[in-house]
Amino acid sequence: MRNIRAITNLLRNKEFTTKIAIYMSTKTYGDDYSPYEENFSYSNLNPLTIKGFVSQLSPTALVWRQYGLKEQGSLEVICESRYKNWFKNCNKVVVNGDEYEVFHEAVGDRAIITDRPYNLIRVILFQKT
Repeated sequence: MRNIRAITNLLRNKEFTTKIAIYMSTKTYGDDYSPYEENFSYSNLNPLTIKGFVSQLSPTALVWRQYGLKEQGSLEVICESRYKNWFKNCNKVVVNGDEYEVFHEAVGDRAIITDRPYNLIRVILFQKT
């Protein structure tokens, strides 16, 4: 599918976009590692920074729209579809200093990724409590 030049210019404009820090991680094994217990931990790598259009979602919008949840502090991020795997595989997402739920930890639709037309995705993130 084609890109629309106006949308890609909007997503690259500093006035309308917000920086989103995405942290990937690696497994680290300590001295007490046992393959039967799988007692490893994750070490966060340096953040990958992307730009996206970020807007707050109100609790009433979450109840009456497709999400079916009632939460405070949720965000809607619209960005390019090439970052879809980053959102799926990341260990930590930080927007404006607040940490949000990630896709692989999501229990009960706590992170939603939807494909949008023209090579865009919409990511719904909920703030960690």
